Amino acid sequence: MRTYKIVVTGPFNAGKTTLIRTLCGKILESDRRLLVETVKQTTTVALDFGLLEVDDKRVRLFGTPGQRRFFFMWRVLAKGMDGYILMVDSQDPKSLVDAAFIYDYFRRNFPDKPHVIAANKADGGNIIPEKVMRHALKAPSEIPVIPTVALDRESAMNLLRFLLGMIKL
Repeated sequence: MRTYKIVVTGPFNAGKTTLIRTLCGKILESDRRLLVETVKQTTTVALDFGLLEVDDKRVRLFGTPGQRRFFFMWRVLAKGMDGYILMVDSQDPKSLVDAAFIYDYFRRNFPDKPHVIAANKADGGNIIPEKVMRHALKAPSEIPVIPTVALDRESAMNLLRFLLGMIKL
């Protein structure tokens, strides 16, 4: 059975931990309580890790911290990856600035790695149009932007299967 390493990255509150938990059930997470009140009470400070089997493939999912101050972990977690998912909160236009920063980092440092953009929280109102998202991220037209609901297992599995189908061995 072939093992794949997939990195799930993106800004704070984009849904990285939620996606990994939805796919894997039980996960290792390094969430810590935030000292200031925000949209959520915790944040990932090192990594999230989950393991699952999909269509006779073993997949190891590594979630990165979303805050820039933990950027040194991005390279550590990306070492040896087969591909990555950029999670974007499709209901939060302000988060696109951080998403663009992270996306630029991954594209510059890992230019040949297959990846997809997950437009998460696609089940809500006030969704950022794909065209606006692509422009803000400077995403090439050949990179898939996939509407996703990280809380929904079927949606999360479809996203992962799509990326796995892009990976050439």
